[in-house]
Amino acid sequence: MDKTKFMSDTEQKSASVQESVDLRSRRTRHHIDHALTKLLLRRSYDAIRVSDITKKAEIGRGTFYAHFDNKDELLRKQLTDVLSRFISVSTDQLCLLDATMLFTHLRDVPQMYQSLMSGASGPGVLRMAQEILEQRLHAILEAREELPPSLHAHFVSASLFTVLAWWTENGMQQSPSEMQSIFAELSISAFTKNRA
Repeated sequence: MDKTKFMSDTEQKSASVQESVDLRSRRTRHHIDHALTKLLLRRSYDAIRVSDITKKAEIGRGTFYAHFDNKDELLRKQLTDVLSRFISVSTDQLCLLDATMLFTHLRDVPQMYQSLMSGASGPGVLRMAQEILEQRLHAILEAREELPPSLHAHFVSASLFTVLAWWTENGMQQSPSEMQSIFAELSISAFTKNRA
């Protein structure tokens, strides 16, 4: 049903203006996201300033700050998007996470991972990524087990990022699907009781 049939001319114009503003806002956010991504392919996160992002996105600083408080907030948004897109969570499997797509993404752009994890901000970026994944897992784990959900979420998240770090530090010799199998085996063995 077309809602505009029941709107006055003023309401229709207002709705049209709002859609235009929303589209412009989404476009600007896309340019900002794209700018940070491009910069991360060339230099470390520590070396990137808001002014670098605004220059690359071809926007003013005021426009950047209308959308984000700082570059860390922008990074948090990007990490949230990447982790939700490239990691699937399943309560039906023994291993809660399928990160094959994340392993593939890292194999395709290893310089971005290096840019994020190098320098003084590396541990903070890693912690931010773990927290994002922990929050996603916590709600699922809360309803299904006797283990403290926050501990289980922390363990699984930290384990995944440890496996990712090991893989990148050792030259990414295994395929993404092999790494997912290794991660799954480690995760399952950690939570399976020894019945010897």
